Amino acid sequence: MERGRDGEEELEEEDEDEDEEDGGPESALEKSPFQLTAADVYDISSVVGRDLLQLRAGPQLPAARARLQFRIVRVLEMLEALVSESSVAEEQLRRERDSLRRELEQLRAAARGSDPQPSLGPDQMVIDLTDPNRPRFTLQELRDVLQERNQLKAQLLVVQEELQCYK
Repeated sequence: MERGRDGEEELEEEDEDEDEEDGGPESALEKSPFQLTAADVYDISSVVGRDLLQLRAGPQLPAARARLQFRIVRVLEMLEALVSESSVAEEQLRRERDSLRRELEQLRAAARGSDPQPSLGPDQMVIDLTDPNRPRFTLQELRDVLQERNQLKAQLLVVQEELQCYK
């Protein structure tokens, strides 16, 4: 029994030493769940694990049991806060999505009712007939014109060569 109490006192002294240096791992339990970092999560895990080891070392340690119970409750409170916050955020996103869908449907309905526009495929475009720079010929017509021009150029070169011969 003496040995169990001595061990308890040594463990409490170690806890106090750890608490003094830079807030210690226990300071992570004091933070808001929304301010926790990955290092804080590891600190919390370390604290709870150490308390579990203390319980395993001596089952008659009521202080260690109470400390562990408090820390587990605190961790559960943090998890509850995080889960409820994510649920609230998820619900807000759902409402925003539904609102945007309704707005989109209203815009589509207004567009259908006011100015019926044909639905265009991926290879179609709308041309402004008043635009002086708009395309006026199809691709095939342009190819035909270019081919005819090339033929005329070739004929011109032949005629120029003949003319050179006659000179």
